[in-house]
Amino acid sequence: MTSAAERSHIADPTLAPEGDLAIEWAKLHSPVVDGFLRDRLSDGALAGRRVAVVVHLEAKTAFLATVLADAGAEVVVAGSNPFSTKDEVAAALVERNVEVHSTQNSGYEAWEKDLLAVADTGPEFIIDDGAELTIRMAEFRPDLFAELKGVTEQTTTGVARLRSLEAAGRLPFPTLAANDAACKHLFDNRYGTGQSTVQAMLNLTNMLMPGKRVAIVGYGWVGRGLATYVRAMGGHALIIEVDPVKALEAFMDGHVVAPYAEALPQADFVITATGGKRAIGPDHFDLLKPGVILANAGHHDLEVDVESLDEQSTSARRVREGIDRFLWNGDKAVFVLANGALVNIAGGLGHPVEIMDLSFAVQGVGCHELARGGYPTGVSVISPDLDAEIAAAKLAAHGITLDTLSSDQLDTVDLD
Repeated sequence: MTSAAERSHIADPTLAPEGDLAIEWAKLHSPVVDGFLRDRLSDGALAGRRVAVVVHLEAKTAFLATVLADAGAEVVVAGSNPFSTKDEVAAALVERNVEVHSTQNSGYEAWEKDLLAVADTGPEFIIDDGAELTIRMAEFRPDLFAELKGVTEQTTTGVARLRSLEAAGRLPFPTLAANDAACKHLFDNRYGTGQSTVQAMLNLTNMLMPGKRVAIVGYGWVGRGLATYVRAMGGHALIIEVDPVKALEAFMDGHVVAPYAEALPQADFVITATGGKRAIGPDHFDLLKPGVILANAGHHDLEVDVESLDEQSTSARRVREGIDRFLWNGDKAVFVLANGALVNIAGGLGHPVEIMDLSFAVQGVGCHELARGGYPTGVSVISPDLDAEIAAAKLAAHGITLDTLSSDQLDTVDLD
């Protein structure tokens, strides 16, 4: 039998020591994954089962993969984006005998090839991000797709894709929308993306937030988090939203709500957070303030249409690590961070470890639930009781205990 190193496709095996340090740091600050999840997986439900983990490949993801492998799963890993893989972490995983197909800044063609290499291992379960592996198996490996036993999905975009497959009658196995679990979207999308995106933007630009006007396109849980952190750091959030309910919520939260035509001309930063495509595209370039800085906090690299911006610009060049300048329509400078990829990961270290401890506990529990069986075909969410168990484990890790209601505090109706 070949070794993980022989089966893998990574950039540089000699980077493993650096990756080991990063994984150990993630472990140190992941008490729920290292405790609650490990205990849950100890029943053997994943022993010998083939699990593909396709999430942004950095230290937190790698630690989840090692916990699954320790539970007896046959784990293969790839990155869910061609720009976000950390080569040292990939090397450390291979050294730990986990198969990996991923390299940093690989480009889309090589990334697609890596994803199909993972598909060809015949996974039974997928822990996915953006449904990137799932949709490619549906299109390019239909026979292997039909053999899947279940998928857990990390993102708003991925859940939407799974629901589209379900509506089309093309989802023949159970899936769990990890993104819809309370312990995921209430914390990861809001606090994790909010903090890490603003941190990455300021680190890449070496700029100050107080007084800046920041247009945020989309006011879902990610948009809420971005607006919270922009305000906390002294900036002013301008919310662009097409959903009336979300727009009203942004207004009631104290933010300025405005259409593109009003928000973009005054924005120093623009952050996309829609989960869709071309939130900033050719229709918007003329509205942008000269010198504006564009960043993407949503799943799709196409949320900022960098390709169209490049095509319509007279010149483009790298002005600083992670920052490209485009001269649009002759002389208006437009700056793009991290090539339009997820700025907090491609241009930073991703979500805080403590946040991913929650998110990966949800993903790991979801995979375990699917392995145990009993879920219907289609898209489901883990039970509120499981959500509560994960939250309680996180609170316990912080030394927090809760009171319980006594019987005389309950308002019940006795019909006898």
